[in-house]
Amino acid sequence: MRAAPVPWASTHLDRRKASVLEVLHDSIGCYATPPISYLELAARVPKFKKRHLDDLYSDRKVVGLRTLRGSAFLMPVDLLPIVVPATRERNERAFGSYVERVLVVDDYATWASRIEDLLSDGVHRSVPEIKEALEAPEEDAKGLNFVINQMATECRLVGTGEPKSWRSGRNALTLWSSWLPDIDVRSPNPADCRAEVAGLYLRSHGPATVEDLAWWAGFTPSQARQAIEGCGAEARREGLFAVDGTAAGRPPRLRLLPVWDALMVTWKDRSRFLSEEVAPFVYDRDGNATSVVLDHGEVVGVWSLGADDVRLEIRVAPFDRFTPKRWAAIQEEAELIGGLAGSKDVVVRRCEEPRSLIDGPRNLFLRPLRDHECG
Repeated sequence: MRAAPVPWASTHLDRRKASVLEVLHDSIGCYATPPISYLELAARVPKFKKRHLDDLYSDRKVVGLRTLRGSAFLMPVDLLPIVVPATRERNERAFGSYVERVLVVDDYATWASRIEDLLSDGVHRSVPEIKEALEAPEEDAKGLNFVINQMATECRLVGTGEPKSWRSGRNALTLWSSWLPDIDVRSPNPADCRAEVAGLYLRSHGPATVEDLAWWAGFTPSQARQAIEGCGAEARREGLFAVDGTAAGRPPRLRLLPVWDALMVTWKDRSRFLSEEVAPFVYDRDGNATSVVLDHGEVVGVWSLGADDVRLEIRVAPFDRFTPKRWAAIQEEAELIGGLAGSKDVVVRRCEEPRSLIDGPRNLFLRPLRDHECG
């Protein structure tokens, strides 16, 4: 079966003229955790700076919350009345079934009430800061992560950005009622919202299958099929569906895409941009995508971000021999990341063939080249 095409125009990986909000609308959000969000946008927005996203958080144009697949997503505020009702039921059930099993000292309602009382002072706090302020006992410390996830799913908490650094991995939280008092995400018919989400998805990412939509959104197969039927999609060949308005575009020049990049988690069928032979080096057994080198629409290697921002090290492992021209393009992209990090020096280290993520230890996808010999 011939692979479906990638609608490259809506990915904005050409990095020509899209704003942060345009990228987030067309991708329908991206992972909210730093540095992933900054790296995704740097690959797409010309001359992107950290403050461009931080300002949108401050202006309440974007927020972080649990939506698609139950993951922490960075989402434009004007999409919340559609996306939240479409995904809320599934996420509440998933987190709710687990949270009570991991709490020992107090139950969910008690901890949720304490968190709301704490944040009623208007101070935005990260998860560790909430735990510290509440003096959570060791038995419930881990369980509080799930309490906070459930509260975010229920739209009682919302992420406001404000990480300590561009790569901190910790966004601040506050009360939804105080930060977004006029945003109503209660819908009498979540099925209608799922149909709207399906329409947005197919306009940006189509043609796609029912399985692609279910994977991307976290819908059940029946929900995904009903959503596609509800948005008026046109059936194409081999189970593909599409709507009007999808632009084709051309594959972009070389880009360094981060872990969980929007391109890598948009379709369940990855044959659009990935050969079967290299898939085990890109996705682990749970479907987590590592950081990849994308060149003219093809994944050609993986890379890792070093921990020192002053002398930033970018490790790269090709699947096949790279030409000098490709290495030069990688150095150019690495320098762009170094500018985002405020680095004084950027070093690209060439590594041997990467390890299989399928056979490797858990979470190897986060740093696929951490134990590699590199030149």
